[in-house]
Amino acid sequence: MSKVMFKSPEQTPLVSTKSIIVALALAIIGIVLIVLGNAIDLKYWKIDFGSNIAGVGALFLVIGILQWFFDRYVRSAFFAEVREEILGSTQAAQSGICGFYEDSKSVNFTEYFISSTDLTIGVNYSGKLIDNCIKLLAERTRKGNKTTIITIKTGGYAQKFIEADYSHANVEDGLRKIDDIVNSLDSERKLIQIKRVSTVLRYSFVHFDSRIWIVFGTNGPGRRAVPGFYVSKRTPWHSHFEEDIRLLLERVE
Repeated sequence: MSKVMFKSPEQTPLVSTKSIIVALALAIIGIVLIVLGNAIDLKYWKIDFGSNIAGVGALFLVIGILQWFFDRYVRSAFFAEVREEILGSTQAAQSGICGFYEDSKSVNFTEYFISSTDLTIGVNYSGKLIDNCIKLLAERTRKGNKTTIITIKTGGYAQKFIEADYSHANVEDGLRKIDDIVNSLDSERKLIQIKRVSTVLRYSFVHFDSRIWIVFGTNGPGRRAVPGFYVSKRTPWHSHFEEDIRLLLERVE
C-alpha cells in the first residue's frame, strides 16, 4: 500500500517567504498610514481624516503582526492536526474496516448469512452467537448452504486454560449447547459441520464471502460489552484474518 504524504505550507521555503513578505508589507503599510494620519490635520464635514487614516494604519499594523504570529506559531500546529486527522481517516479506510458496532451482541447478520455461499463461524465455547442466529442458520440449511463452526476441543489444553483463567467459564455446557443447536438444525451434519481445535481462539469471527466479522476477547476479568467490526475483502485486515482462519482450519483435529 502506498503511503500518502502531505506537506503543510510551512514546509516549503516559497510559501514561508511569501508569508513573511505579506506580514511585513501589512506592517509597513500600517506604519506609513499611522505616520501619514498623524501628519495630516484635515477635517471636513466633522470628519477627521488624519485620525481615520491613522486608525486604518493601526488596523493594518495589527493584522500584519497577527499574520506573522499565525505563520510563526499557529500554522504548524494547525496543519499538523489537519494532517493527522486526514492521514488517520485515510489509513483506517484503507486498512479494511468497513463497519463497527459498539456492542458486538447488537450486530445484525441477516444480509450476509443469507447471501454468503460458504460461512465459517469461530468461537471458543460460547453458543451465544450461534443461538442468536438459529433462524438464519435454519434458512441457510433449508437452501442447502454449508456452514462450518470451529470451537475448542472438549478436555483439551484450551478448555483447561480458559477454565483456569476465567472462573465463571463453563466450557462443557457451552460446547454441549452448540452441539444441541446444530443437531436440531442438521442432525446428519451434512450442511453444518463442527470442527474442534486444541488452541484458544484469540478472537471470535464469522467469515462471509465478502467480509469478516471480528470480536476480540478481553484481558481483564468480568463480563462486559465488547465492540466488534467488519473488514471488507481485498484489504490488509481481510487478508490477515483470512489467512489466519485458513491456518486455524489446518489445526482441526
